[in-house]
Amino acid sequence: MAFQINTNIPSLQAQEYLRTNSDFQSKTINRVTSGLRIVSSGDDAAGLAIANGFRSDLAVLTQGVRNANDGISTLQIADGGINNISKLLDRARSLATQSASGTFSGDRSVLNSEFQSVISEIDRQAQSIGLDANGTFAKNLSVFIGGGRANNGITSTANGSVGVDLSRSLVDAKNLGLRGVQSVGTANTDIGAGSASTSVQQILANTTNTNSLVQQGYTDFYVSGPGFAGADKVKISVNLSGVTDTGTLVEAVNAAIEAAGTSGTQAATAFKNANIQATINTDAAGKKQLSFTSSNTSFQVQAGDRTSNALLGNFSTGSTGKDLAQTVTAGAVTTAGTGTTAQNIIVRIQGGGLASPVDLQVDAGATTAQALTTLSSLISNNAALQAAGISANGLSAVGGTITFNSARGEALNVSALGDEQNRLGLGSYLNATNSGIAFEYTSITAATAFAAATKTNTFDLSIGGGTNQTFSVSVLAADTIVSATQKVNDALANNTAARAAGIYATNDGTSITIQSSNGTAFRLNATTATGAEALGFGEAGAAAGASFASVAADATNVVYFNNGGGSAVSTSFIFNPIVNGQDSQTVTLSAVDAAGATQSLAVKLENNGTTRNARTIDEAIATINNKLQQTNNDTLNKIVAVKDYDGTNYKIRFQSTLTDFNVSVGAAGTGSAAGLGTAVQQGIVYSAEAVSGGSTADISTADLAAAAVLSLSDAVATLGRAQAVVGRGQNQLNYAVNLAQSQLSNVAAAESRIRDADLASEAANLSKAQILLQAGVAALAQANSAPQAVLTLLRG
Repeated sequence: MAFQINTNIPSLQAQEYLRTNSDFQSKTINRVTSGLRIVSSGDDAAGLAIANGFRSDLAVLTQGVRNANDGISTLQIADGGINNISKLLDRARSLATQSASGTFSGDRSVLNSEFQSVISEIDRQAQSIGLDANGTFAKNLSVFIGGGRANNGITSTANGSVGVDLSRSLVDAKNLGLRGVQSVGTANTDIGAGSASTSVQQILANTTNTNSLVQQGYTDFYVSGPGFAGADKVKISVNLSGVTDTGTLVEAVNAAIEAAGTSGTQAATAFKNANIQATINTDAAGKKQLSFTSSNTSFQVQAGDRTSNALLGNFSTGSTGKDLAQTVTAGAVTTAGTGTTAQNIIVRIQGGGLASPVDLQVDAGATTAQALTTLSSLISNNAALQAAGISANGLSAVGGTITFNSARGEALNVSALGDEQNRLGLGSYLNATNSGIAFEYTSITAATAFAAATKTNTFDLSIGGGTNQTFSVSVLAADTIVSATQKVNDALANNTAARAAGIYATNDGTSITIQSSNGTAFRLNATTATGAEALGFGEAGAAAGASFASVAADATNVVYFNNGGGSAVSTSFIFNPIVNGQDSQTVTLSAVDAAGATQSLAVKLENNGTTRNARTIDEAIATINNKLQQTNNDTLNKIVAVKDYDGTNYKIRFQSTLTDFNVSVGAAGTGSAAGLGTAVQQGIVYSAEAVSGGSTADISTADLAAAAVLSLSDAVATLGRAQAVVGRGQNQLNYAVNLAQSQLSNVAAAESRIRDADLASEAANLSKAQILLQAGVAALAQANSAPQAVLTLLRG
């Protein structure tokens, strides 16, 4: 055994063990006194990080449970409000049922007064619980509770939230169908008995008004809506016999409405189901206007003559209604002519409310007088023209000028084909086949073979019924058919419209053919006098230089559209016909149904060899409305496209009783000015907005009360669906609270297992540390005294 003085190894070892035991005792005392296993990060850094994460989750879940409980309370308040509204509907149904009875002998105005107060109270309570239009809770409510995990591209925030969509659960009178659409006559006009010059009696006594009637004793209104728009708009023919004031006027109009809904057509059935009624609106100044109301359908009312225009408040002077007549006058060339027609003459009438162009054919071999007689008969016996109120004058004798008229004041245009001598004054465009089948064509071959000669050949080209495009081709005596064809192509290429339409020339070695590469329809006229052109397109006896593309109505008198207030409407889109075959435009309509699912429809507007459905604004409207109705979708069937007028241009707009819907108009290809909307509007999604105004369910008459009973039945069902959403939301939040409470317990237990100390174990460790510390102190004392033994050796 060695003895050292300078280095006391046992002492050093004892000191180290004493320090370790002291630290162990200190940590054990901290754990026992704090109750925590991890007092500092050094105790268990990884465990502390996990425990802190759990503690943060606990904080989120604790607040999330409060959020959910707040949400449940809010929904319970809404649920209670809906219960009250349900009771109000019960009272309203009782009042409506009482008023609808034919045996009721009391004063219906008393019933109606209480009925209106009930409707107002429904609105007040809906506003109080935040479930009216633009209400506090009329949206998709997201309640964050926590406890979610990111998975499959869904964030932890989204997984930790509960959504309650109340945006489709509005319970105000409008959304319950108790406040509907109302089309009111022109503001600040008065057709009441107190009016000095525009009362019903004065309007009907005005001979200028009554002379405009299509059928004496009957004035006509036209109504458009979902399923009865465009060419299918419903005519209300009102018997004026016995009409002396506003009261008898309303009775007569409602009788006409009832009769119009019984014709048996699909449009009449849709009109009947719209529940449109005539009433008298009294404004704040006490002035009275004729109005039309519906609780469930967006619609548009249009006058059909001067009398109905005056009754809608559209006056020119005094009690005289504004003139609606729209006239198209043929060109300066009169109907004088010699011989008989060499080709079939086709006269096309389009626009004017027609769903598609109407072509009238006068067979070849007719004298001018016979052509006039035939045309007159064709117009008079064409159902589409008669329904649109289109007629013609000047057909009774040779030498006059033909005029075409729209009694409803809608713009129309008239064109002709095959009239080689321009007998009708509508132009002398070439007939490609002389078959009378096609008004326009995509290909036309010269009537005679190419004959080289030094001549200048001039042509007019009408693309898609548009304005004349003039071009000329100078042929030399040295030209072959190949070089002449190239000259035609060069001339066409220099014409912007012809180039965009894909029109070019080819030949078969004998004759030249002009055609379109993309299905663009066109008409061609050789304006060079017969015998003075070399390309072979001239016609025997043809008149030179008489080729009108079409003759359009002026805009002196325009139709007046009374749109229903209370609807949701889109912006109004100007419309330019699609003429080029490669151009097309997709119009997309979308809306959210009662279940919250998005319903959409894409309508393709085009004008090519396959489909021609956008040549006029009327045809485009008919196309869109037909597609909407063909979906048989309850949501999309509520949207209608109608014609509107801004004082300068006719436009297309969409309207519906849906609270909101979207319209997207695509670009229209090379024809930047074609289709719906300007170039700026195309490619943008437009949301419909609510229009002010509208009507309220009414029980002042038995008929109105009967309609109100049906509306209230639907309102009860609508309210039930809204309450179901609220109830479902309460259940969702309760389920979420249950899960959050379970997560709270389990996360707290997990944190405890990591962070909390095992006091039984720590108590044993404390005893152990105390004993080791005491033993260490004693051992250190012995180790420190060991060098004293060296002195004994030195003393010896």
